[in-house]
Amino acid sequence: MTMKTSSFVVVVLVIAGFLLVQSSPVRKDMQNNASFFPADVKKVIDNKCYGCHSAQGKSPVAKGALLWDSLPNLKKSRIVAKLDNIVRVLQKNIMPPAGVVKKNPEMKLLPEESKLLQSWAVSKADSLLR
Repeated sequence: MTMKTSSFVVVVLVIAGFLLVQSSPVRKDMQNNASFFPADVKKVIDNKCYGCHSAQGKSPVAKGALLWDSLPNLKKSRIVAKLDNIVRVLQKNIMPPAGVVKKNPEMKLLPEESKLLQSWAVSKADSLLR
């Protein structure tokens, strides 16, 4: 390969890489978790949900159902489905599970915390569907 040809190949690869990054399916407003989760919502998630629904959680069932850190990076349709499920679960008042609350009473969601999460999930889903 000549010097001119190898330089051309490098330039083409750089441009292709740039175009791949620019066409990423992740929306820019979802790349930053801080913009995805308002501070008041994040506080509730961190204090009441994250212990189980994170990569460090001990329950494979909880991790399989929802990982808060990966939520903003899912496809839009999957995010909306997860948000809808969050609302349903909160309306049924089944999170956190009774066994978790029995061992850790401080984990129980207060009614205002549940309403906050539900309101956020509905609002976030609506904004993604626009």
